[in-house]
Amino acid sequence: MVIGRIRDFFAERKRQKVHRRSEKEQAETFRETEEMRSAESLKKEADRLAQLKQYKTAIEEYGKALEVYPYKGDEDNLFRNAREFLFKAHFNIAACYSYLDQFDDAIISFDRAIAIDVEDTQNKVKALMAKGSSYYRKKLLLEGDARGAYHIDVELEPDARKEKQRDRKDYVALAHACFAEAADLDRGNADAWYSKGHMEFLMGRIKDAVNSFDQVLTIKKTYENTESVHLFNEIKREKGIALKPSEIIEEETSQRNFKTKSGHFVRNKAEQTMADFLFDQNLLFQYDVAVTWADKDDFRATFYLPKLDLYIDHFVTADIKQPPKFIKAKAREYDKHKKHYIYTTSEDEKRLNDSLRLKLKPYIIL
Repeated sequence: MVIGRIRDFFAERKRQKVHRRSEKEQAETFRETEEMRSAESLKKEADRLAQLKQYKTAIEEYGKALEVYPYKGDEDNLFRNAREFLFKAHFNIAACYSYLDQFDDAIISFDRAIAIDVEDTQNKVKALMAKGSSYYRKKLLLEGDARGAYHIDVELEPDARKEKQRDRKDYVALAHACFAEAADLDRGNADAWYSKGHMEFLMGRIKDAVNSFDQVLTIKKTYENTESVHLFNEIKREKGIALKPSEIIEEETSQRNFKTKSGHFVRNKAEQTMADFLFDQNLLFQYDVAVTWADKDDFRATFYLPKLDLYIDHFVTADIKQPPKFIKAKAREYDKHKKHYIYTTSEDEKRLNDSLRLKLKPYIIL
């Protein structure tokens, strides 16, 4: 009988203990649920602010959401929804910093997103691609590369200038490491292979760049050369893949380094001389004109003079892309559509102004 009472006593204690633990777990679950709801609400507001381009405020709201969220990402056996929440919050913070050109902060947050053990490989690939882009954009920012003809130098304060000189990181190599890992994780990702190849091209690793660009075109034959890497266009031509009109225009535009008196940027010294001559003669002109009357979509004239309804081309005859056959074919196109047309070649460059004056004689006396 005594033994029975002792058994009942311990059984009752055990029941009470289980009950207290159950109550504690329920309270903890309720607290976590409330905190998670609050964090989700804060994140939704942050998403809304980010869409409105209120990036600084959005970063603050994402930070609040992470503070409230009961999980931090370093827990064992973290469940899927928690991993997704933490990944997205850190990724979005990084994206906001990137839009603000605060690339160091962006890279830190991308690393936090990558560190979350997400099940979806695509999330990690996305974060690696964005991190690589941040490294590359940091390089462009430090070099003051405006990526266009109208380049404006930022007037740096002395301290900022010293900081720029101290920053000797190889951002291209760092970007390449990110893109290479992304391509390795997702072998069918054309964007990852293209970015990898672009960095290899910039690093002078041409063989590797060719292999990466080959992989791009194997995955997607019509992939567009968004960074105007001339090697990529050469590979497309070798494979018999036609360049898109936008790629041809971008390829030519990216090579315009000579500024004329009229403010145009042209491809070479000869075109600069011609443009300046026309400007000095008060002849209004359009440069690198795409015409609608030609049979080919990508047919362009170097200059067009509306006053004389006259087209002018200049051919660099040493350029393998402009052989005599090409010059004759272009002349036939003008003749076919009954267009007034003159042209100059590399042979005229020694006395280009005199040559232009002579060729313009049938249309105007200068």
